Amino acid sequence: MSAGAEEPPPPGIAGRTAERSALGGLLARTPLVTVTGPANVGKSTLARAVLEGAARDVGRSGGLPGGGFVRVGCREDVDAAGVAAALNRAAGLPYDTPPQTLAVHCAQRGLTVLLDDCDPVAGACGWLVRQLLRVGVGGAFRPEAGAGAVVPAGLRIVVTARQPLGLGAERVFAVRPLPVAWGGSTALSAPSAPSDMPCGSGDGPLPASYDLAVRAPAAALGACSPADRLVWARLSVLPGDFDGWLAGCVAGRSDVSAQEAAAALGRLLRASVLALVRVGGADLGPAVTPFPSPHPPRYRLPAAARAVGLAHLRAAGEEAATLRAFRTACAALAAEAQIAWQGPDRRVAAHLAETERHHLRASLTLPPQDAEDALTALDIAVSLWFRWAACGRRDEGRAHLARLLRQSRDDTAVRARALWLAGWLAAQDHAHRTAESLLDRAGRAAARHADPDTLARVAHARGLLALRRADPRTAAVYLRRAAEHTYQDAWYGPGPAHSQVLLAVTLAAQEPTKASAPAPSPTFDLAPVAATGATTTGHGTVTPSSAHDEARGSPFSGTRRGLHLN
Repeated sequence: MSAGAEEPPPPGIAGRTAERSALGGLLARTPLVTVTGPANVGKSTLARAVLEGAARDVGRSGGLPGGGFVRVGCREDVDAAGVAAALNRAAGLPYDTPPQTLAVHCAQRGLTVLLDDCDPVAGACGWLVRQLLRVGVGGAFRPEAGAGAVVPAGLRIVVTARQPLGLGAERVFAVRPLPVAWGGSTALSAPSAPSDMPCGSGDGPLPASYDLAVRAPAAALGACSPADRLVWARLSVLPGDFDGWLAGCVAGRSDVSAQEAAAALGRLLRASVLALVRVGGADLGPAVTPFPSPHPPRYRLPAAARAVGLAHLRAAGEEAATLRAFRTACAALAAEAQIAWQGPDRRVAAHLAETERHHLRASLTLPPQDAEDALTALDIAVSLWFRWAACGRRDEGRAHLARLLRQSRDDTAVRARALWLAGWLAAQDHAHRTAESLLDRAGRAAARHADPDTLARVAHARGLLALRRADPRTAAVYLRRAAEHTYQDAWYGPGPAHSQVLLAVTLAAQEPTKASAPAPSPTFDLAPVAATGATTTGHGTVTPSSAHDEARGSPFSGTRRGLHLN
């Protein structure tokens, strides 16, 4: 937070001559301009360069009247409740000065207000701008001027943000990235820093040579320390936002420890290489004001920085090893999600899978490097069985499994489980012939690998198919076998309670006049989380189970006795 006239000029800006001229002309005739663009494109430095130039051109043709400006950096320890107070202090007024008085003060002195990088507090900035414009536009509060006196113009406001504020008086000036050629010449020229200096320091602001907002990411890469460059490059394989754990898994190796990778995140964030998507409770340094959050902070590598990092990763010959580490980390994420699904609140699993969906999808679709890598991808697809079967992603799951089964042809226990899952999903989709073929192959593979859990789940799926064929006797045999099985690996796939539900439905439909079959044990929660149709159980807001969905598809009519699934 500072008054622009008292600050040193921004670092040299190159390649923006046309934008500087256009923005200066727009400011000369418009009270509110919002400079928008993606992260690291140079919004803040372009705005400051134009305002600094206006301060030097006071009195010249085309210059802004007054010429000075007051600035608030909205990421510099400013929260939503303190934007107005910060602007008052920057203007040399008491912190509790009303916006109307502040507007008069700035309009009378020809000061332009610069709300810089206001995305974290966009709502508060929008409210403050509305208050200022009510009294400051058009010189409504100009002082009485005598003969020959210069009358200052009305208040002008410049905002830099990724998105417009959405105000009626707002004019939007979009800044686009400059073209950059990796490995060759670039249209930008900026001062370079010694390669052994880190990308930033928690002890103070970044030096001018680290102003990444106006430089190509390729030039910024050269300003980082070797360790930070390595972390940046390895993070470029991540397609979505990520937390510190995933960053450590992907970037951490023998040459960079997980702790060093975490420290590099803070430096890259303060250098504006990384964007902060969600603030957690951790202290990330002076550039970020944390607030209490039950979740860790999440980061994103913007597209331009990601492209530069990926090129550096390929040039270093590390892409294959980094992609393997990425897929291994996604396997751990998928395993954690499937374990959470069997816990007391399945929303935890659904939330985890949804939060990491970009990474999980990439781990399933990236071409495997070898048989081991293909098997890891297949294992991820099996671990996400609940997402495919119970969270409305059946078509996606079937497509992934079909592709991965073609890529991973080794006879393994994981392949047997994948064949079962593909057959079960096909049975749910009424693709009976496909399901029969897949389940036959799954049963033979499970028998070869002595996997009784998969054999029991194959029996459950065969029972479902028998129900669809209106063959209750065969269905009861298969479902009883699955319901009575004691699972050794209870984490993947539906458990015995799922089979008990279908068995009870089958027996009730066979002999409707007799006593209904006992309901499953109340210790089982049969309602997986999905997106819609929620009901309430002892474990929170959930939806009817896929077992009930399977029962709905059976040819039997009548009341399902003893079952309360709706």
